[in-house]
Amino acid sequence: MHILDQEIKRIISSQKEYRYGHFLDGKELIERMTISLDESSRCLRVNARVDDQGQKHVLSMKITESGEILQYHCGCVYETSQTACRHCLAVLLFLKNLHIESYPYFYEKNKEEDKMNHYLLLKQQREKRIMDKKHQDSLDLIDLYKNRLLRESQIPLLSRQYQLKVFVSQKDNHLEISLKISHDKQSFIIKNIGTFLHAIDYHETLRYGKAFEFVHSLDAFDDDSLEILYFVKECYLRNQKENQEHLKTLVIDSDILDHFYDLMNALPSSYADIAFLEKDMLISLELQEKEESYVLDFKDYQNLSTFMMSHHHLYEYNQDTLYRYRLDEEGKCLILVQKLLESQDGLYIQKEGIYEFYRYVLADIIDYISLNTHLFDDYCQENGINLYADMTSDDQICVQLEYLYDDQIRYGFDKTNQQLSSHALIVENYLEPYIEDQDGHVLYLTYDHEWTYTFLREGLPYLSHYCQVYVSDHLKHISQSSKAQIKVGVSLSNHLLDFHIESMNIPENELYDILKAYKKKRKFYKLKSGQLLSLEHESFEELNQLSTILQLDSTQLENNHIQVPSYRLFELENLSHQQTHLSYFKSQELETYIQNFQKPQKFEVPKQYQDILRSYQKEGYRWLRLMESYGFSGILADDMGLGKTLQMIVYFEAMKNQKRPSLVITPASLLLNWQDEIQKFSSHLKVLCVYGSKNQRDELIKDIESVDVVITSYDYIRRDIDDYEMIDFHTVVLDEAQYIKNPKTRNALSVKRLKAKQRFALTGTPIENSLAELWSIFDFLMPHYLHHYAYFLEKYERPIVKDHDEDKQKQLKHMISPFILRRNKKDVLKELPEKIEKTMFISFEPEEEKLYLSSLLQVNKELQKKLNVDKTIGRMDVLAMLTRLRQICQDPRLLYDDISESSSKLKGCMELIHSLKENHKKVLLFSSFTSVLELVRQECEKEHLSYYQLDGSVSKEKRQQLVKQFQNDDTTVFLISLKAGGSGLNLTSAQAVIHFDPWWNISAQNQATDRAYRIGQKESVQVFSLIMKNSIEEKIQELQKHKKNLADMFVEGNEGVISTMSIDDLMSLLHME
Repeated sequence: MHILDQEIKRIISSQKEYRYGHFLDGKELIERMTISLDESSRCLRVNARVDDQGQKHVLSMKITESGEILQYHCGCVYETSQTACRHCLAVLLFLKNLHIESYPYFYEKNKEEDKMNHYLLLKQQREKRIMDKKHQDSLDLIDLYKNRLLRESQIPLLSRQYQLKVFVSQKDNHLEISLKISHDKQSFIIKNIGTFLHAIDYHETLRYGKAFEFVHSLDAFDDDSLEILYFVKECYLRNQKENQEHLKTLVIDSDILDHFYDLMNALPSSYADIAFLEKDMLISLELQEKEESYVLDFKDYQNLSTFMMSHHHLYEYNQDTLYRYRLDEEGKCLILVQKLLESQDGLYIQKEGIYEFYRYVLADIIDYISLNTHLFDDYCQENGINLYADMTSDDQICVQLEYLYDDQIRYGFDKTNQQLSSHALIVENYLEPYIEDQDGHVLYLTYDHEWTYTFLREGLPYLSHYCQVYVSDHLKHISQSSKAQIKVGVSLSNHLLDFHIESMNIPENELYDILKAYKKKRKFYKLKSGQLLSLEHESFEELNQLSTILQLDSTQLENNHIQVPSYRLFELENLSHQQTHLSYFKSQELETYIQNFQKPQKFEVPKQYQDILRSYQKEGYRWLRLMESYGFSGILADDMGLGKTLQMIVYFEAMKNQKRPSLVITPASLLLNWQDEIQKFSSHLKVLCVYGSKNQRDELIKDIESVDVVITSYDYIRRDIDDYEMIDFHTVVLDEAQYIKNPKTRNALSVKRLKAKQRFALTGTPIENSLAELWSIFDFLMPHYLHHYAYFLEKYERPIVKDHDEDKQKQLKHMISPFILRRNKKDVLKELPEKIEKTMFISFEPEEEKLYLSSLLQVNKELQKKLNVDKTIGRMDVLAMLTRLRQICQDPRLLYDDISESSSKLKGCMELIHSLKENHKKVLLFSSFTSVLELVRQECEKEHLSYYQLDGSVSKEKRQQLVKQFQNDDTTVFLISLKAGGSGLNLTSAQAVIHFDPWWNISAQNQATDRAYRIGQKESVQVFSLIMKNSIEEKIQELQKHKKNLADMFVEGNEGVISTMSIDDLMSLLHME
């Protein structure tokens, strides 16, 4: 068992008890002991009985799995409130030597093996009881279905032999039914319908009477009874909501009364004890005059007392017959009856509105009512309605409306005609809003081409339901709109796509006007020939999509001469496969062009890189070459650490003979890193790194034409863009392209002014993080490929982000996927080392460099002075001087109070943290200075980065809590001082380690890295060392190559192994070149 000596000494503070305890033999002292594991707290509980020279004591302890002693008690005279006793020590020493494989554990002096076997037997019995209990559920299921099969075997061989019969009675204003089972001229009442239905579902046996029983199932009943059974189940569920469980009768409410009637009326009469009959009915009404009103009411309410009403019919139960009365199909009679029943004293109708009431309410149901009045004897509706339609010479629709009576013809919109039917009113109400003029009986309708088309396509078909429509030959010809058959020809010319659009029935010179009319959401277009062209055909929507995607302007459409960049090819391919109404024809040259792009490319990797590049990096190089050969720009979006820089270096090597320089724009922190990487891998490429003061940069820019690769930062490109935009580059590469993800920043605006044949963006940030950022990068690569941002926002970003439109998401991915190459670590993990280490060189800003050089000069003066006076110098003196220079490298604010701006190293570090965060990586940042951690903490708060901080001031408990939280939450960065957290921590949730200020002992650095790179880590770990260029840090790194055990001399308050370094080594670090 794991118990530290330090923990034992903590609870046994008495030296005397500690000494005596070591003399006791735990094996002889302990008579009996049990150790159990508390699953909830994961603590071990120890109970022991000890015999110390005849004195017996019962001892108990609570110990964590990590060996921390939480509780102890013995009760002997040696135990006090300040210290545990000798017996506790003897037991703890005994426990340290125990190797326990399972709990509970039992020990008994001289009988431990027998007792252990006994406890194992008890444990096995307990486990068997638990398993038996678990098995019981499956055994119960077996019994359930086994018994069901046994019951089913008892179902009579002659199935379908039982019959259900329905007995009907009326109670108040509804019907109730009960059921009987009939068999061999015997019948039995079903006393509990719920039990009956349950027995059918589970094939149970029920007894009826003294000797009649059978296994209930659907198979036991004949087909007609099954129809009744299904209805009863539905009815039972409705009744069960409102009544008790034991139901002998079921209520047939108005919602299912029609269903019940239809069902029973269709079955043979033997299945019910009543008859079902349908007959006609006249509802007797009377109309009386009362003062200023007429009152409509039933003639005799007594006759209605036995009636029942469903949603569609009236029913009456009389003399063992259920009558259904035939009324109008629209249900107007039922609505009138319902209103009269609700009113109780009749419906009151204004005298001046009596004819309107008759027209809208009574006229359509006059065949179903009996009304004792002569008030409507003179009311006569038209026998027919005719509508004549024509078009004038200036394209205006005119109509004439006629009403046919027995002895005359009357015309529409005659205010003296008060005897119009509801159909006539519908026709007039539809036409009235569109009447512009009237000449006699002829009506001239709205003079508007769009409305005319709608009237011809929709209005006349609608009116034909209510009247007879007659259309002139001229109007008939115009209304027969032609459909477009559009063909799109596509060919290739000088890396441009040529389009030609044509149609058999659309003149080319009208194509632009037609598309313009469609964009204005018009439904038709009148050709110059006078014929109407329907714009509702899908081909115009597809043509509009093509026009929008290709961003065609009016001149191209009017001239039908359309040319677009070849990178639109993939979008066109996708569109042509989706569209079904436009016919696309591609030239043979274009077909070959597409096929060659899709074939595996054979660009040879330069010989000097054959053994350096991994297979996926060779694939990346070939992709870069393919994009360049086709004139396409693209994003190399490999995951961090997969070597995007190296792939671009090989590409630059292949482009060396293009006689135009290439430009790399990178964050300031990576400026020198790019230079070092190119010089490391290529001896042929001429590299120019443009940085420094304005005068220095101006001089360097003059030499751009004479080099192969130019490297500068986003900050410098902003300042010098006027100079750079005058240069014609072959390739422009944006490293960490997220620096232009905000299209309104000067970074983005500046790089988009550059001229280049080829453009690439490098970023490990997943493209789906922000669609606006994606648009900005593509706007640099291929301007307007994703349209202007307002269009992109409306058509893609909002639908995808807010509405989660999967179709739009797929469409956008299809548009961009040919121009993006992304590989994740998981995809190429077998080819990657498990730990990827990288040194990031950062250059001083001019003011920082001045400060560093002046400090270095001052240190050397002090050093020379000491040597001149004392003739020797101690290591501590040199260490103090080195530390001053070291602190300037980290951040001058560590030494000088009058400096407010963050150092170059801190800025570069924060850029790196942001980049790692965007790639969903958690970060461990180590520093040997707690003051540095404090500066990083302040920056994290300013930039809203989540963090934890661990240094020597953090308690042991708090330390454990922070580690646990970081392991389980999404905090971005853990700031750790070397002394407090360089060892003893498990932080495998991090995938990146930053050494802000390198400590020169390799083993110590690796030990800190191993907080993340250890067992349990599932991802590759990236390790970054931040080194200031041309500084003491770079010199110590060079010395580190020769000193495997270089002193860890810069940790605050710790000299490390400084004694292993000679004075000459230390002095060499301070030497000025």
